[in-house]
Amino acid sequence: MQMDLHHTGMYVLCRITGMKSEYAEIAAYASQQVDDATYGHALKFENGGAFRQTRTSEKLLSSKNLDVNEALETWLPFHFLPNNLDIENAESQICRTNSKVLKLLLENIRESAASPIGLYRLGIGLHCFADTYTHQDFKGFFDQYNMVTLLSGIEEKDKIKKQIDDTVERILNNHFPILAVGHGEVLSNPDIPYVKWSYSRGTDIYVIENLRERFIVALEDIYSFLTEFVKSTPYVQSGIEPKPFDFYKEKFFYVLQYKGNAKERHANWLELIRNNYFEFEDHDEIDRNLDYDPRLWFRNAVDVIKIPLWRKYLSQMINNCDFYRTRPGFHTSHWAKYMHAAAEHQFTVLHKILPVDTVYFYLQPVCK
Repeated sequence: MQMDLHHTGMYVLCRITGMKSEYAEIAAYASQQVDDATYGHALKFENGGAFRQTRTSEKLLSSKNLDVNEALETWLPFHFLPNNLDIENAESQICRTNSKVLKLLLENIRESAASPIGLYRLGIGLHCFADTYTHQDFKGFFDQYNMVTLLSGIEEKDKIKKQIDDTVERILNNHFPILAVGHGEVLSNPDIPYVKWSYSRGTDIYVIENLRERFIVALEDIYSFLTEFVKSTPYVQSGIEPKPFDFYKEKFFYVLQYKGNAKERHANWLELIRNNYFEFEDHDEIDRNLDYDPRLWFRNAVDVIKIPLWRKYLSQMINNCDFYRTRPGFHTSHWAKYMHAAAEHQFTVLHKILPVDTVYFYLQPVCK
């Protein structure tokens, strides 16, 4: 999914299940921040302290995408959750909906609801939950299982991606899909709500209608989880009794059919929320002014110290970090709490839910 669902879609689900707008705003921001927190370097503060960021996603063209070590830190725990705990079974590493691993993660999130980072854990978990629907049937690292062929879809390989593929193929004298991390070989087609697309894996052909088969199903399942989460978490409750999901179903169908890129679809959701299209009984100023700036939490927590260019490069070469200044309230800021929540989510998935030896994935050879 993209920012239209991860941010505004999750915000709406939080609100219609009875969550106060101030808490829904935090959970929804944390949900989208999973795609935007692409920095993993340490922050070196002018007072001599340091802070380790937790990267929750990789930049699209980063070479780190091909590194299984990096994938185990980002793609697998945050975007392509394995479906089971059996490391001996390669099938267990495929992302599936309603999996054993997901159920254990959601249980952990419910248990963490009252902690200072509970809402941030919720937002990160909602992102992961939603991605199990659109990322299903792919693995969260570079693997031959992801080497599929896109047959149809709204998004096709652009010239740059095709040139990379063709260049690698010429060098190796063999087809070697460079985008075989997650659903890279089928591009963004799984993440666009109104798209019908198809792909082949070996002799098997899959035809998927995103809207009815995945997006509506995802929203309904997440709605059910959030209803229970809000009911068991008194401090987030608005006092509004949630209506059945069917009350909103046609509204969701209407919004998800809106044609446009991710930013345009997100803007459409924002406009509908501001005008109370979803009929929040306690529609308020937060609803009317909802927005998303991917660096807002960071800027509110940290000031970047401007240093000479030569010193910056020297600093990066020696310390792998830039220089920063903490702003007042840094340790209780949204950004610091998000970073702590991301680290806890990552550790929970990799070292509490999955077996310890999950980090030693058996990777089938990608070329013979």
